[in-house]
Amino acid sequence: MTQTSDPAQGELFICEIANWPVKDDIASMEVPIFSLAKKQDTNTREYRRGAKVVRVIPSSVGAATVFDKDLLLYIASQIVEARNQELPVSRTVQIESIDFLVGTERGDGRASFERIVDMLRRLRGTTIETNIETGGVRQTEGFSLIDTYKILSEHKRIETGHDPETNKAVRKEVSRVLRFSVTISEWLFNGLMNYEVLTLDRGYFSLTKSIERRLYEIARKHCGDQPLWKVNIDLLADKIGTTQERYRFRDELRQAITGDRLPEYHIALDPKKTPDDVVFYTRNPSKLSRELLRSQNYEWFQGLERYDKKPRTA
Repeated sequence: MTQTSDPAQGELFICEIANWPVKDDIASMEVPIFSLAKKQDTNTREYRRGAKVVRVIPSSVGAATVFDKDLLLYIASQIVEARNQELPVSRTVQIESIDFLVGTERGDGRASFERIVDMLRRLRGTTIETNIETGGVRQTEGFSLIDTYKILSEHKRIETGHDPETNKAVRKEVSRVLRFSVTISEWLFNGLMNYEVLTLDRGYFSLTKSIERRLYEIARKHCGDQPLWKVNIDLLADKIGTTQERYRFRDELRQAITGDRLPEYHIALDPKKTPDDVVFYTRNPSKLSRELLRSQNYEWFQGLERYDKKPRTA
């Protein structure tokens, strides 16, 4: 394995690889680190699985969202591809905003450049606290998703807005970020160095609903190349990070089933289970048919609520 230098020594990895497969780190695919909310989310969330505990603690600017994660996906993809090409890499990376925005399908309008600062603030401000057992001793470690960020080139303008508290017009400075640098956490960097990643379909960036992005990540992590995979609806809700009541979460799943937008996979519900099972299955009909014949599950599959069957209204 190629040795990498500590970015504190001044080395900088420039994200400039043109063609990069989308890479996602396995750890954050499993744990609901990123908020599903599109509005500011300042709630502390906790995920428990056995003895493992992960706590997500936002700052006053709100938790990092699944859409903020696009930046980490972009960085991870660039670093992993550079490693594959035996190029030197670093925890500190330099990014041209236009390359990031176009590469993750966020659009190249003025607003997209202006949102970068808020995204960096949320990623820097969100603290991940987890217990790690070493040498038989469990200890708690806390870290941010990114250690530091720096705006290297920007255009500023003054914008007039309205303050709802004072009911007065206010003027604020808005930054259009053109180039910036980020130092990612050792937690993420170490995972990338050990190739603890999975490749995502680029269609992931076209998913506009938070829950669909999480559903796809979980399907990619657990279903992978299998023809199908099923999971209890409550366990799935836990993995996604939603705290909705079951019936509301089920309604969201039914919307995702009807919309049928996930790359690589369809989703279905098995209402005969109590509570329901959620089934992810391949979009490859030949592969699915072979598996249903092999497992003699054809009749069971016909009873599922699927995108090509009208779901129940109850």
